[in-house]
Amino acid sequence: MSNLYHQDIYRFEEPVKSFWETTHRSNDKYEKLNKNIQTNIVVIGGGYTGFSCALSLAKNFNEDVVLVEAGHIGWGSSARNAGFCCIPPAKMSVEKMFKKYGKEETKKFFRNTIEGSNFTKDLIKEYKIECDLTGDCNYEVAPHPTYFESIKKEASIYKDEFGIETKIFSKEEFNEIGHTGEEQFGAFSYKPGFAINPLKFLLGLANQAKNAGVRIYQKSKVTRVEKNLNKFNIIINEHVITANKVVMATNGFYKDDLFPDLNNMILPVISNIIVTRPLTKEEINSYNFVTYNPILNIRNLLFYYRLLKDNRFLFGARGDLIGSEKSSLAKSKKMEKQMKKVFPNWKNVKIEYHWRGLVAVTSKFTPSIGKLDDEIYYSFGYQANGVNTAPWSGNELAKLIVSNSKELNISKFYQGLPKKFPFPNLRLLYLKLALMYYRLIDK
Repeated sequence: MSNLYHQDIYRFEEPVKSFWETTHRSNDKYEKLNKNIQTNIVVIGGGYTGFSCALSLAKNFNEDVVLVEAGHIGWGSSARNAGFCCIPPAKMSVEKMFKKYGKEETKKFFRNTIEGSNFTKDLIKEYKIECDLTGDCNYEVAPHPTYFESIKKEASIYKDEFGIETKIFSKEEFNEIGHTGEEQFGAFSYKPGFAINPLKFLLGLANQAKNAGVRIYQKSKVTRVEKNLNKFNIIINEHVITANKVVMATNGFYKDDLFPDLNNMILPVISNIIVTRPLTKEEINSYNFVTYNPILNIRNLLFYYRLLKDNRFLFGARGDLIGSEKSSLAKSKKMEKQMKKVFPNWKNVKIEYHWRGLVAVTSKFTPSIGKLDDEIYYSFGYQANGVNTAPWSGNELAKLIVSNSKELNISKFYQGLPKKFPFPNLRLLYLKLALMYYRLIDK
């Protein structure tokens, strides 16, 4: 089966023209696979999941590991996202979580989620990864007065049921510690939460994996996987990697033709980001924008934003349904209008960067971590919260691989494969209908 979107979004040979690339360019120190090799474990995908898993396997368990990436190291969504470390990695309300999984299992899920946030920060500290870490919490902002009650309810549940540190701010209070603006009618904060430069973090992880002995190959797209007795042959152009175990860590960029058991299980969703020129002191002060914490506007078609260290403004939202360069540019123009509707004093602020990537949504609206019947391991479906979830998931995968088990001691939210999407060729139609509905109720 072919990819869902226009081929422009899958051009592995071309670098991503993001703001992050201007701060810390991906380099060519990693080779392209140019020979047949053997290993115990091969990891497919050079993002947070893949590198965290490979690093743990090599360093903690002394495993022989090869990691392959279709593009440059730093090409995928792990290096293109907004750098928000948020909770939880789920697209359902807490009430629905309680109903589907029960209160105790939901509490375990949130404990795992907090573990994920702390794990990402611990990696940064342990390996002294310079990735422009900012903030000590996340803010969720009410875009309309009617949303403020739901914000207070969510904050109360987070605090009372899950022990998460929260604080509620009225519109006037958030004016003082956050910002003013057209869609700001109060907010609440929760900890843990922070923001990073995602490319710097990813390249830092890659470097640590290399130092631990992981053999890393970039520009090495897997075209086929074959089972030969108890071995796997991973085909990359005319070369073959022979391995005992395979880890699938491609998330939204997974193509439905490598493993039949994993086909049609994700809905890849485009996420777009724009970044402005550096704002002047006067422009920042016009909205009393005093925080560098990441911020989510909680409308149904949410958008997110934050000030960067050099006072540029990053603004992100769900993307178009085509994936071409043309459609990406058109979406960035719409996002610019949205940003300047919320912050009209910035109507003359130039947008200097725009780019996009793919996040992965599953039919169960939570991630999936596990093992197929063969020695094939997987982790995907982070629901756009990969900074929080993917490094932790990769580490959990490493534990699963070396344990020779099929189960992990983690919440049932993560365990098991999601149901396949029915009529998979219509997945974009499902998404379009959902966007139309949410756009309607947001008005």
